[in-house]
Amino acid sequence: MLEPTACDRPRPRPRPERSCYCDRCDLLVGLEGFHVIDVSQDAGTVRVVVETPGQQTGCRACGVIAHSHGRREVRLVDVPCFGRPVELVWRKRTWRCGEERCSTKSFTEQHPDLAGPRALLTVRACWWAIAQLRGEHASIAGLARQLGTTWRTVWRSIQPLLESMAADEGRFADVSSLGGDEPMSTSGTTSRPGRSIRVAAGRRS
Repeated sequence: MLEPTACDRPRPRPRPERSCYCDRCDLLVGLEGFHVIDVSQDAGTVRVVVETPGQQTGCRACGVIAHSHGRREVRLVDVPCFGRPVELVWRKRTWRCGEERCSTKSFTEQHPDLAGPRALLTVRACWWAIAQLRGEHASIAGLARQLGTTWRTVWRSIQPLLESMAADEGRFADVSSLGGDEPMSTSGTTSRPGRSIRVAAGRRS
């Protein structure tokens, strides 16, 4: 066999300019701009460690090239993988501004497409949970079990998104009639066949 079929992440690189990341691991995790550096399992939970590649960064306040100031780990709940809960560990890069007169001494990288500041769930985990609520009639407690976290963590993470969706009056633009089908949800029928609107509130059952 001329080409290896296993992950080549641990193999030493013959040339220093070659990336040390595994493209196949990155493809499986599917986070654009991030690279997988470790995968393990603990008590049935898959732990995936990711980071962004090194690059030159300017201070957000003054624009002067910043110096690397290490990393700090942020732990997030991600979408389940192959029937198992996933903990995503994001090794956030931190920088220090080299300009003495700058008011910003240090700062940390931000990627709102992955997770917002002080988030507990990744963005895609939040939208996955909402899709399960709306399309599969799942409960918050059931989603918490699948995600390996608590009812409160799930609800606090998706509540702002649900409230934003509920406040968008444009979602009723093509609705001709509305009717209730259960105490905790509403459904609508539109002029186009097969088009319906369903909004489900959090349930503990």
